Amino acid sequence: MRFTALLMASSLLTIAVCAVVVASVVYETRDEKAAARSPNTLAANPGEQAVALWGYTYDTIDDLQYSVIFIAPLVEDAPLPPGVPRWPGPGEAVLSPALVEAGRGEGITTRWGETVGFIEEAGLESPGEWIAYVRPDASHLEDPRLFEIVGYGNPGGGGIGEHTLVSPLWALQTTLLCLLVLPALVLVVIAARLGATARDRRSALIEALGGSWSARAYLNLGEAVLPVSVGAVIGLLPWVVAMGLDYRLPLTGFIMPSMSLRSAWWQLCAGGLLAALVVLVAVVLLHRSGRGRRGKRGEQSVSPRARAEKQPRLKVLLCPMFLLLATRGPDLIAANSPFWFIIIYTVGVVGTLVTLPAVVSLVISTVGRVLANFGGRKGVSSALVAGRWMAAQPGVTARLVAGIVIGIGLMGQVQAHSSRISEPMIAAEETLERVGAGVIMVKAPEESSRISNFVEALPEGILTLGLTWPDSEGDKSLLAPCSVLIELDLACDGRAEVNRAHPDGRLSELANWESPSGRIVVRDDSPTGHSDHPVEQLVLISASGTDLPVDTVKATAYREVSLSPGVGTLGYSWYGGAKQRAQTVDWVVLLGVVGLISLGAGVAMNNAGEFLRFSRAAAPLTVLTGQRRIHAEIAAWVICLPLLLATAVGLLVNYWLVAPMTVPLIGARISATGIAAMAIVGVVLALGSWVAGTVQALRQAARWTPEAD
Repeated sequence: MRFTALLMASSLLTIAVCAVVVASVVYETRDEKAAARSPNTLAANPGEQAVALWGYTYDTIDDLQYSVIFIAPLVEDAPLPPGVPRWPGPGEAVLSPALVEAGRGEGITTRWGETVGFIEEAGLESPGEWIAYVRPDASHLEDPRLFEIVGYGNPGGGGIGEHTLVSPLWALQTTLLCLLVLPALVLVVIAARLGATARDRRSALIEALGGSWSARAYLNLGEAVLPVSVGAVIGLLPWVVAMGLDYRLPLTGFIMPSMSLRSAWWQLCAGGLLAALVVLVAVVLLHRSGRGRRGKRGEQSVSPRARAEKQPRLKVLLCPMFLLLATRGPDLIAANSPFWFIIIYTVGVVGTLVTLPAVVSLVISTVGRVLANFGGRKGVSSALVAGRWMAAQPGVTARLVAGIVIGIGLMGQVQAHSSRISEPMIAAEETLERVGAGVIMVKAPEESSRISNFVEALPEGILTLGLTWPDSEGDKSLLAPCSVLIELDLACDGRAEVNRAHPDGRLSELANWESPSGRIVVRDDSPTGHSDHPVEQLVLISASGTDLPVDTVKATAYREVSLSPGVGTLGYSWYGGAKQRAQTVDWVVLLGVVGLISLGAGVAMNNAGEFLRFSRAAAPLTVLTGQRRIHAEIAAWVICLPLLLATAVGLLVNYWLVAPMTVPLIGARISATGIAAMAIVGVVLALGSWVAGTVQALRQAARWTPEAD
């Protein structure tokens, strides 16, 4: 068991340390490639020759942003951006492979015209980056978004691309330290001390015989070096595979950049070596010698006699108080102050997680007494023995379940904080649920002819209206011919208005999002606008009440309106922000599951170790009862039940603790995927620990022989 524990600790710590290394490498590579493709402008280099027009905008696929770069050569030998195989023709595009894969269902390959190639990895910040290079046709070359450049390789640029849409490196590394490195270190400590009673006794004997500290250290290293070395190699295997394959991480969809990892092979090897050294140092430093208590005659005992432990009453009393502080305190004390809300909430959460294992141990101890009474009355040996042990060892139980309870709580908190969204984001999601794509907004161009061409190119069944800029009183006007207004049940007399209480949900949402006053005046006029009522945005509404074809509208707008028409549903920019936050939550769930597995493995190993210590004393029961299944039954009560109960209590308390964060003031979300993942990990660990403990106990029972003890 200790061999396996050291192997797992070394491999998981290697994975965690290398993950921190890989994060730094990926971000460094992103910055380098972003600088390599960033343009040097003519304005900043007036003495050089302009070689191309360059500009950019943002578009969305599945409501997630990505960069669109517009390029057009001005000279015959104009240099290409890195990774672009050839110049696309006017009205053609070159896309990244990941963008094509993700946006195929939304017509991405024809959004700007024909797609004539793919961006190579040298021009991508990562293999999974979404980005497009588009060459505008002649009608858009005067677009103010385009400017002249003299080449590429601007280290001060980098305002576009994947790196602008991801969390900063420090945030990711902090998450890795909390969810991967710290749980792995907990497992290291548990593995180093697993089955320590015999080793501590041996160390004391060697010391009594005159053995030096270095001799004892060599002995401990000799035992640990093989499993630790094998574990480090196993921990490096996923990164070795990543060097050869651009594989996709589950949940997040991120593709590992094999080219970048190959260039950082020595850093990964150094990470594996560091992890192995940390485990070996822990093995040496955590062995005990000369620390046992003195016996009656002054002799040293490194194996204190087991005795019943006291119930941790203070922690049991404090736990519900901290839980109440976390769930009700912020609302009652700091309902209008986000800063004090978080402070009070954090104190309550930390206190709850620290004291919760004591509550679980009290429950297990109570269950143990009930179980022992039941076993005594019914003559069930396994229930009697397991119940007595559970009732007498609440401290051991608290240590066994602490990793699971605290791990679930930490993962839930990191997920909740990373999912926080603002009130406009919440409102945008609610609007999308109510009206969907029944209303689409398009930024109006200055030329009225472009509006006319755009309206004529739209499919049938789309009503086009114009939304003006606010007047001197702050009110906006909705312009449309009378025939269009009648289809929307709006009067053409110039006295109609749209407000937040309008019976048509599409129009009420329009007033809510587009007018600060919540009121829009309706006018019988052309949406192309004129000097009295200049149009700010075009409003497209489905005549049938169904969702509009957003993909077709986008393609038409890019062709007829401008290079940045801003096509989207009501509040789409806020909704996109919420979707971006959801991606962060996916990362937390992935890393949290790995960290929870580390903590769970440590808990399972420690639990099994404690059970084996107990099963040595219970081994004679096989002879006395003539039943081998008694060990499986005892293991079910002593190992499986506490872990299952800890998982259930941890999930329940986590739900209570996260609930206050979901108020609009904070805007956190509860992840159903995260809860399901934590539940599955907890159940699998409980069942796996039960099986492993049973097998080991049966082996000990088979080797038991009477002794003069």
